[in-house]
Amino acid sequence: SRSKLPEALAAAREATTKAPNFGAAWVRAAELEFAFGRTAESLTALNRGLELSPRNAQGLALKGFMLAARGNLPEAQAFFDEAIAVDGSLGNAWLGRGLTKIRGGQGAAGRDDLQVAATLEPQRAILRSYLGKAWSHTGDRQHALKEMDLARKLDPQDPTGWLYTALLDQQDNRINDAVQNLEKSKELNDNRSVFRSRELLDKDRGVRSANLASMYRDVGMYDRSVQEAAAAVNADYVNYSAHLFLADSFDVLRDPKLINLRYETPWFSELLLANLLGPAAGGAFSPNVSQQEYTRFFDKDRFGLFSDTEYTSNGDWLQRGSQYGIFGNSSYSFDALYRSELGQRANNDLEQLELSLRLKHQLTEKDGVFFEVNHFDSESGDVAQYYDQSDASKTVRVTEKQLPNLLLGYHHEWGPGSHLLALVSRFDDTLTQQDSNPTLLGYSKFMSPFGTNIIESLGNPALFSSDYHSTLKAYSAELQQIFQTHQHTVIVGGRYQAGWNETESELDRVLQGTVTDQHIDTDLSRVSLYAYEHWQILEPLRLSAGVSYDHLTYPRNIDTAPITTGEDSKHQVSPKAGLIYTPAKDTRLRAMYSQSLGGVFFDNSIRLEPTQLGGFNQAFRSAIPESVAGLVPGTSFEAWGVGLDQVIRQTRSYLTIEGQFLNSDATRTVGLLRNSDINNPVLDTASGTRQSLDYREQALVVAFNQLVHEEWALGVRYKLTHAELDSQYLELPVDLADRRGLNDNTSATLHQLDLYAIYNHRCGFFARFDAIWSRQANAGYTSDLPGDNFWHYDVAVGYRFLQRRAEVRLALLNLSDRDYKLNPLTLYHELARERTFTAGLKFYF
Repeated sequence: SRSKLPEALAAAREATTKAPNFGAAWVRAAELEFAFGRTAESLTALNRGLELSPRNAQGLALKGFMLAARGNLPEAQAFFDEAIAVDGSLGNAWLGRGLTKIRGGQGAAGRDDLQVAATLEPQRAILRSYLGKAWSHTGDRQHALKEMDLARKLDPQDPTGWLYTALLDQQDNRINDAVQNLEKSKELNDNRSVFRSRELLDKDRGVRSANLASMYRDVGMYDRSVQEAAAAVNADYVNYSAHLFLADSFDVLRDPKLINLRYETPWFSELLLANLLGPAAGGAFSPNVSQQEYTRFFDKDRFGLFSDTEYTSNGDWLQRGSQYGIFGNSSYSFDALYRSELGQRANNDLEQLELSLRLKHQLTEKDGVFFEVNHFDSESGDVAQYYDQSDASKTVRVTEKQLPNLLLGYHHEWGPGSHLLALVSRFDDTLTQQDSNPTLLGYSKFMSPFGTNIIESLGNPALFSSDYHSTLKAYSAELQQIFQTHQHTVIVGGRYQAGWNETESELDRVLQGTVTDQHIDTDLSRVSLYAYEHWQILEPLRLSAGVSYDHLTYPRNIDTAPITTGEDSKHQVSPKAGLIYTPAKDTRLRAMYSQSLGGVFFDNSIRLEPTQLGGFNQAFRSAIPESVAGLVPGTSFEAWGVGLDQVIRQTRSYLTIEGQFLNSDATRTVGLLRNSDINNPVLDTASGTRQSLDYREQALVVAFNQLVHEEWALGVRYKLTHAELDSQYLELPVDLADRRGLNDNTSATLHQLDLYAIYNHRCGFFARFDAIWSRQANAGYTSDLPGDNFWHYDVAVGYRFLQRRAEVRLALLNLSDRDYKLNPLTLYHELARERTFTAGLKFYF
């Protein structure tokens, strides 16, 4: 009753020592072991207790809960039946049998049992909460809200009723109320300390934060939602829901055309962690049953279907779909994505197809396996970003195929807070590129006609065509161990990756024929070791420290024609540190420092290593936008970040301020045609030259959000980005490279302001209006880039129905029908370049 569970467990154990034949003592010890999540120890004590006291009703009910958690529903129900036969007034027994029936597809019978439990123990608020949750799954809001209101009146300090009310509000499009109720549930989280250990309370907080993050996003608080998901990971690192939401958050930041790849690594890494840590029926909310947490009782075995279709007036089409199933201890999903874009300029079309099959099976209560197979197929023209759209290539054609990509994962839980993750994978990628007018780097040096001086020339040689083909086969294996308590979370692991490239590059010239015909085999390998410690040194202060070691061997140049044989290698020790300080419950200060070493292709994305520190991303596939520099292998990254999150509950106001600094430093080899001159074409030879790239980016984000009454959400988000790129060709004549603009120090400063208003009506109607102001200034370019200053307006309306299982939406983008010119040196999301109408339909069942 004083929430001193360790002392209570010690007392129960002492009772079993003093009276080893006292069955009730063993049952009480089992209940307390269960409160710490130690199911093996609990089962041992419980079996002894039931052997000595076979008619102990509470022990029989506890055995039912344990069997249900393992998926043994018929055996679990038999124990609940026996407990009810022994003591028909035991609410826990009726509760357990009701949940088991619902899980088995007997919804009405299960609700009847929950009603009996609530009637037998009318003062237990949590029983009313579960009954309300069961009604909400039938779509009966009236009965659900009645039970949840009663639960909150019976015990306003119990967080469960507030949680389920929030989820019901979100389901019924009362988003502002949902946010307020779930914030209340999170505030009351530790009030369950009478029944749950400190570690399990952290898990509860993680569940509440993950759901709260989803609600924040519904009202446009994107920055706040990401921080809430990061808080869920900090509270409970093995909370798969938080990792899944973080993956969704990074997915929003990804470039759908897969040109700029900065956020590919954190997205895919968080998705892998969610898949490995999640149960076979992952995705269901996690209710708290008496002293333990269960995730599947309200979610019966079923088939499911998800579809999201979007069509635009310019002919673009996006189709996403999933067909999934949950059966006992197994689940699967088949996912597909098809994207077709006609483009906003000549040769800007894109067609993508992604197919994936995911399988998850729970071998035992402690062991789960995960399997995934992917197919990717893409064909496009030039889809990179340009300041001036006329600079894009009108001749390049690119295809990429990945068939098949295979991943196999394993998750073992040694005990509460101790988890082992293993991942092995195989990837097969084929990339082709044809261009009848490629961009090349050529250097010529020849004697003047009269033999008086040497003439040097540096530029893009004309009359060439290129044909490029690259095949990569790569394997990856990683092992990670997680140790988690309330005060400490330790993550250690290592991975090894190996790959083999076969690259063919042919350059042809008019009247000359084939100039270079290269066939090169190269190797890729990576060894990574890492260790992280997260220490809750005080309740308001959490410190993080880590270190990683990477040794990378990668092809010298197989990306820019003419290509180069051989490999380069690089190794790096990378320190990391993070801080989260909460001086008051509504104030949070964050900081992070990190170094890391990038990879070559998507090898750096196949990882389980933590992606965030202090609520900041520290896992980068790239930093320099690929639209500016292309692929830069073996890049060293350095990142700093500081942030403030503030809530003013009285006015329902939210403020987020973040400052970030990112630096990347790399030296690469780029292809060079030597003696490339139209007067002496027979002298063309394949070569290469070294280029250094130093990129620095500073960013400031200020976001203020306001919830107004029950239906309105208003917000303003300002982001200032300043980027600098220092590029030097190290083996070319300096004066010549300077004159051609190849050695330069360029910069761009981008201001973006987003003013938005969101309206959510309880009937399901919603609307959003965005006014986005962009202003950019550029410096250091040989040809002046005057920048741009413009407003962009979007409006969207829609309707959600069938408990948010279906949604229709219409949008009009770029109302003013204004084109723009933005320098891609500062990373940005492309906006519609002309007035565009979009229509979408989304549903899941």
